[in-house]
Amino acid sequence: MKKLSILFFFMVMFSQHLFGQQVPQFSQYMFNPLFINPAYTGYKEQLYLQTYYRKQWTGVDGSPETFAIGADGYLPESRIGVGLVGVADKIGAQRTNAVYGNIAYHLHIAQSSYLSFGMGIGLIGSMIDGQMLTTGNPNDPSIPAVKNQISYPDLKLGLFYYDDSKFFGMAVDNMITPMNESENTDIFVDPRTHFYLTGGGLVELSPDFALRPTFMMIEDFNAPSRIDLTASMVYKEKFWFGTTYRTALDYANRATSDNLKKGTAVVFLFEFFVKNGLRVGYAYDHNITGFNVRNFSTHDISIGYMFAPSLVRVVSPRHF
Repeated sequence: MKKLSILFFFMVMFSQHLFGQQVPQFSQYMFNPLFINPAYTGYKEQLYLQTYYRKQWTGVDGSPETFAIGADGYLPESRIGVGLVGVADKIGAQRTNAVYGNIAYHLHIAQSSYLSFGMGIGLIGSMIDGQMLTTGNPNDPSIPAVKNQISYPDLKLGLFYYDDSKFFGMAVDNMITPMNESENTDIFVDPRTHFYLTGGGLVELSPDFALRPTFMMIEDFNAPSRIDLTASMVYKEKFWFGTTYRTALDYANRATSDNLKKGTAVVFLFEFFVKNGLRVGYAYDHNITGFNVRNFSTHDISIGYMFAPSLVRVVSPRHF
């Protein structure tokens, strides 16, 4: 019996709206902005392939699991970045798959400053597998006997400012509101718009060491905002190590309990370059409030590879 699958099912059946985790979490948001902001597409000015895997609450049957893959490149003559992103996310009996085509225009606004405008057009497929759900009554008519699914379009928009030492980004997803109900499914799909605000910088401390503070805020306009505050050290542009504090920001007084106003997790992370073009990142999440997962852990792994350009050209430093 899949405990989280059953829990998820009853939350869907007996609630008009599901106020749970709707979007995948990216603890390594500072290493994988492409999955969050389409305006980042083409930032590295080279063909870049990256993958991301997250297993939340390892040991809990049906716990959230995310896999993402993305590739983007840059057309220098037109200052346009193009990319493709795929995301597979599951929790219990629910599966969500999405694919996006990204495009971004990078406007040169100063000697080393750029402002990019990005758009991601995608298709999302959401499915619930009734065969994974069981109750004490095997003939319970409320449990679907087959896989029910629905597909709907999505539009992401983003802005991304960057120079040699800092960046700021804004992005929003679910810009197209789909039909909430379908004749062919029992699923009630209520995708919510999420707003992302990111930023960070690079402060040189010595020829070998630099400090890289970053943050990410997620707002769904329904519950308290989530904010990740990260500080990491960089050694010779080859090795990153740092920590993140994840907490709530209830500026609009949306919290229904005091627990929703508290910090939720501490994240330990690192990234290193194995060799030219190949990088590996890892993050470990430790919950401090919320779901009791003292005996479980959450792991993020990301791998990226930057292909060497076919033509030798000068590329500005890319620290983010």
